[in-house]
Amino acid sequence: MKVKLKKLALLAEIIGGFAVLISLVFVGFQFRENAKATKSANASATISSLGDWYQQIGNNQQSSELFYNFMAAPDSLTPQQRFQAVMNVHGIFIIFQNSYYLSKEGTLDAEMRNALTSVILGVKDQPGFHFYWKQRKSFFFKEFRDYIEEVVNNNESINSVYKDFSEE
Repeated sequence: MKVKLKKLALLAEIIGGFAVLISLVFVGFQFRENAKATKSANASATISSLGDWYQQIGNNQQSSELFYNFMAAPDSLTPQQRFQAVMNVHGIFIIFQNSYYLSKEGTLDAEMRNALTSVILGVKDQPGFHFYWKQRKSFFFKEFRDYIEEVVNNNESINSVYKDFSEE
């Protein structure tokens, strides 16, 4: 009887080991699916936040003109207008910083960060950007500041809609 009990215990151990292995495979599969869902949710939230910001600026003539004039010539604005423009730009930079960290931790696709970087490349040579960045860069985490400084100091550039308009 002891031999039979030992064999049953050994068999139960083997079956238990297989059950643990199968559950680990299942957990790994669920983890991978969860990672995809998290990346997708973060991408969607980022796009939504950016879309909201652009719509708020683009659908309001006063905000559009203010942003445009700020980027082209911030000194031409009143102190109140500059303050409003700086707050608008700061809003999008908070989104950029959040996206940067999500990308670094792997929960936002690096392509999304690259798309955001191209937005910065589009304004990095504008007087309004320099005015903003000089005034507000200390509000951001050092790692993000260093990243933006690297982008700004990089010779790479894209055609800027603000530069084209300011030359009219």
